[in-house]
Amino acid sequence: MIYNVKDYGATADGRLCTRQIQDAIDACFLSGGGEVVVPEGRYLACGLRLRSNVTLHLLENAVIVGSRDPEDYAAYLDDKIEPISEEERSHKVSTSISEGGRSIYPYHRWNNAIIRAIRAKNIAIIGESGSAIDGQDCYDAVGEEEYRGPHGINMWYCEKVLLSGYSLYNTGNWGHAIHNSTDITVKGISVYGGHDGFDARTCDNILIEDSTFLTGDDCIAGFDNINVTVRRCVFNSACSIFRFGGSHVLIENCTGTAPAKYGFRKGLSTEKKILGAPTDENCRYNCHTVFLYYCDYRAFIRELPGDIIMRNCDFDGVDAIFNLPFGHKWACNKSLDNITFKDCSFKGLHLPLSILAPEGEPLTLTMENCKVGYADDYGDAPFITASGHRLISLKNINILEGTSKIEATGNGQIVIEGLTVGNN
Repeated sequence: MIYNVKDYGATADGRLCTRQIQDAIDACFLSGGGEVVVPEGRYLACGLRLRSNVTLHLLENAVIVGSRDPEDYAAYLDDKIEPISEEERSHKVSTSISEGGRSIYPYHRWNNAIIRAIRAKNIAIIGESGSAIDGQDCYDAVGEEEYRGPHGINMWYCEKVLLSGYSLYNTGNWGHAIHNSTDITVKGISVYGGHDGFDARTCDNILIEDSTFLTGDDCIAGFDNINVTVRRCVFNSACSIFRFGGSHVLIENCTGTAPAKYGFRKGLSTEKKILGAPTDENCRYNCHTVFLYYCDYRAFIRELPGDIIMRNCDFDGVDAIFNLPFGHKWACNKSLDNITFKDCSFKGLHLPLSILAPEGEPLTLTMENCKVGYADDYGDAPFITASGHRLISLKNINILEGTSKIEATGNGQIVIEGLTVGNN
């Protein structure tokens, strides 16, 4: 069955209509599932809870606009249909911004979002031409870094999720924050501005394809993820294109460029953050890394991170190809076992590859049939710096100009089969 939000009193006139849209979702859920449609217009709503067997369908030019007041995002805490337990509620209003705590509790303020889903199955958010979700860069003085507001979409413990067709603009924090979920399909979405584009932690079976991420922070992030495919996507980031950890990860036929269109908003003045300015000249616009390894203690690592393959990808203007900085607070717990770059092009580099792996957890790095080009102001940094590697294997690598120097310590092996310098 189809449920039109206008039939439940939702209006596109600037008045908050969270309750009306939620009533349509609830009616659909209680009847056994179906489709909730949002017609053309801009609907002010936030803290919506998507439920099992419900598709939220944004029709052509339909936009859900998140409130700029972070206190408007907690209506789901009083859910009468799928109530939250007292134990779960105990973390609902904490304003702690400690690095280890805020993101591991589903009902912590940090997890607030325009659209939420919790323990839901067979759910979808799909959009037609011109449809969007707009976070308006919501400011929260007690949020992360004392300014980040709610996410765009936040999901916990969900199964069989489809996200397709819509654009996501200017979210107060991450565009998508997906945790402890399985079978997630993302097709043909676009993310502009805000912070991270798509974050997943402890998720299985993720497919992201034919999507665009032009973000003020990482494009794709997260760790403890198993069976991930990213293909035919376009990236532009003011942090890293991938800040990621997991196993059985395939990235193929993607492109990425820098500098970023949207800067990292931490550089804004407090006044501009409060006003919701998307970016200005004081923000950072360079992109650090194509692939930055990510893994910390907020999750139990279920499988040895590794079997990560990037192939047939092109990147231009990103500072570095790869960085494993084990020992950093965001790169600890378990290190990365192996990663492969094949048939890729990397241009405009400043610090191509850096490996710092822990004793007892060495890395195998493979590069095959790749082209590497440095930025004009590259300087004299080595092509690779490595410590703690098991094997560095380079096969048919063309460094367009500059250095092919490798600085490595330890007993790891380095195998080179065809490394040329110059336009060959």
